[in-house]
Amino acid sequence: MASLADLRTFAKYHLKRRVFDHPARETELGLVELPFEGDEFARSLASLDDRYELSVPARLEYGGRTHAMHRIASRSPAVGEARRTLLVLGGVHGNERAGILAVPEILAHCAEPSVRLVVVAPVNPVGAAELSRYNADGFDINRDFVRFETEEARLVRRVVEEEKPDFVVSLHEGPQDRTFMFLNRYVDAGLAHRLAAALERGGTTLAAEDYFGRRLAPPGLAPMSRSMWLITALWAATLRMKATGMWCDERGVPEITLESSWRLDDREARVRAHVDLVTALVDELARS
Repeated sequence: MASLADLRTFAKYHLKRRVFDHPARETELGLVELPFEGDEFARSLASLDDRYELSVPARLEYGGRTHAMHRIASRSPAVGEARRTLLVLGGVHGNERAGILAVPEILAHCAEPSVRLVVVAPVNPVGAAELSRYNADGFDINRDFVRFETEEARLVRRVVEEEKPDFVVSLHEGPQDRTFMFLNRYVDAGLAHRLAAALERGGTTLAAEDYFGRRLAPPGLAPMSRSMWLITALWAATLRMKATGMWCDERGVPEITLESSWRLDDREARVRAHVDLVTALVDELARS
C-alpha cells in the first residue's frame, strides 16, 4: 500500500503544473548531480556550426543571468536529399542533465544526410542552470502541453509546427535504477525492440519495471496501452495537464520519451543511453 509520503510525491509530480514559484531543487529521490554550465554548452555547439544551423530562439532571465534555449538543425541538404525529420528535446526537466550533455555527442555522431536532425536544448535552461525540474516560475514544462502558459512549451510547439517532424525523442532521467522508454501509440513495436537492443549493445541495462511499478515485457519498453491512453486523456481533460508524448500522439507523430536513471555516478553511462538511442533511431529512419 502506498504511504502518505508516496501519495504526496505522486501529487507533486503528476497533479500539479506549478509546484513552486521558483526553480526549486529536487531533494527527495536520490538524484546524483551531473555538472552543467550554459556557456560551456554553447561553446560546444559553436564548434559544430559548419554542419548545423545554430540559433537561440529564446533567452530567459533569472538570477541576474540570461539563459539560452538553443535550436540546432542540420544544414539544408540538396533538394530531395533529406526524407525524414527527427526532433530531439533535451532538458525539458532541467535537473535531468544527461539528455542535455548528450547533445554535442549526438550532433557529432549523426551525419546521415537523408535525416534532418533538429534539436532543442535545454528546453528548460533556467532549470538546467539551477538543477531544477521547474522553470523560473516553478512550472513543470512537461505538464504544460494543454494551456501553453510557459514560453518554453510555446517554443516547442512552434518548432513542431515549423518542422513537422516525422519522429520526436524527448530525453529524460528518473529515479528508477535502470533505463526504459515510454512509447506513444505511433511508435512501431518492431522499431522499439530494435532500439532497445541497440541500447543493450551499448552497455545500457534495461528496466524490468517503470517508475510506476508497471512490469515491462520486454524490459525497457513501456508502450502506451489503451488504459494508459484513457488515463492520460482524462488527466488532460480534468487537470488540463499534458506531456509531450500525449501531445504528439494526438497529432499522429511517434514519440519516445527516454527515461535513464539519475542515480548513477558514472557520467559516461548516464549520457551513453541518450546518444545510443538517437544515433540508432537516425540509422533506422535513414533506412525506412
